[in-house]
Amino acid sequence: MKRILSLVCVTMLTVAASAQITWNAKGGVGLATCWGDAEGLKTHFVGKAGVGIEKPLSSNLSLMPSLELAWKGAKAGEDTWEQQLDIFYLQAPIVFAYRLNLTDTWNLALKAGPYFAYAISDHFEEKENGIVNEKESGDADVDKFDAGLDIGIDFEHHRFVFGVEAEMGFIPLWKGNDSKTYNLAFYATIGWKF
Repeated sequence: MKRILSLVCVTMLTVAASAQITWNAKGGVGLATCWGDAEGLKTHFVGKAGVGIEKPLSSNLSLMPSLELAWKGAKAGEDTWEQQLDIFYLQAPIVFAYRLNLTDTWNLALKAGPYFAYAISDHFEEKENGIVNEKESGDADVDKFDAGLDIGIDFEHHRFVFGVEAEMGFIPLWKGNDSKTYNLAFYATIGWKF
C-alpha cells in the first residue's frame, strides 16, 4: 500500500511539473456505513479533507489525482446498546472528470475513478446505557488497505467547487474473516481552485 501511495505522490508531482495544471483543496462532511454482509448497521457521521491537482486531457476531460484524509466507519446498536467503529484513512483517489458548461459562470463536472487507501488509525467503542464499556484504539482487526470506486458530481462557480461524492470499497473491511463487509461513504464537499 505504501508503494501505491508513493506512486500516486510521484504521479501528482510529475503531472504538476507539466504545464496547464491547477491545484485545488476541498473538505466535506457526510455519512458512512458498510455494504455487503453487514446487517443492522446505521449511518455514521464522517468527514474528509484533501488537496489535488487537475490536468486537462482535452477540452472537456481532465485527470484529477488527490491526496486526502478520510474518516469512515459504521455504527450498530439499539436503544440502550451501541457500537461504533471509526477508521481514518490516508487515501488517493485518481478520478477522471468530464466537464459540461451550464452557463457562462457555472460548470458541471461528472467524476469517476478508483481510490486507494491506507488506514492510519482506527477506534472501536461500545456503550451500554450511555456508559462506555470497551474502548480500543488500533486493535479493531481492520484491514489496513482499502480500494474501491469514487464517483461524484461537482458544480463549479468561478473558483468555488460544490460537490457530492460516493465511495464504495471493494476490499473486505476485516482481516482474516470470511465476512464480505465493505466501506461505503457519502460526502458533501466544498472546495477552491488555486
